[in-house]
Amino acid sequence: MDDPLDIPRGPLDGPDDKSQEKESEAAPVVNAQPSFDSSVELVSSAPADWTTQQRGVSSAEDASRKSHLRHNLLLLLSLTLAAFALSAWILVRVNSPFGSNSSGPQELVRAQLRAVDRGQFRPAYDMFSERYRQQVSFDVWHELIVTHWRMFHGEVLRSGALAQTGLGVTLEIHLRGSDERQYRARFTLIRHSGRWWIDDVHWAEEADEQNTVRT
Repeated sequence: MDDPLDIPRGPLDGPDDKSQEKESEAAPVVNAQPSFDSSVELVSSAPADWTTQQRGVSSAEDASRKSHLRHNLLLLLSLTLAAFALSAWILVRVNSPFGSNSSGPQELVRAQLRAVDRGQFRPAYDMFSERYRQQVSFDVWHELIVTHWRMFHGEVLRSGALAQTGLGVTLEIHLRGSDERQYRARFTLIRHSGRWWIDDVHWAEEADEQNTVRT
């Protein structure tokens, strides 16, 4: 008698469990998990490129900053040297009592007038000869300058010609003082030890020949 539970399998039925197990055992195991090798490589390579670019930009910026800093330092050094050279030239030509003597007595007289006008009294006083400084002290001369400052702070209008007098020369300078009056200063200069010195000077107002001030 046929077994009622032994039901024949039809064509529409799927393979039985045993055949499925055998097929699964025989078939190679395929790794269903997706591979991330390419994506990992892409992700890992992207930051490296970006880092390289950033380093290149940073290096270029550092080089630019260093070049700009060197340019500024060189410019500052050039300006400092130029200012120092100009200051030294001014000190030699104006402030120093020996700066204008090599060209003659006229330049010495003008140098003293500029020094007095600018309030540089000690350099102006040092342009006098030793004989004059022994007779007139700096304090006495300075007080005279301060007392008659309107006469000494003026504009040079013209200068006369040098005249020989004994061992020295005389030179007349015509000026307009800060009080708008016109004055005449007669300088006596001597040459000693290879340079010119102011040995004496008399100031007088042009309109009043009797009113003479010796400085």
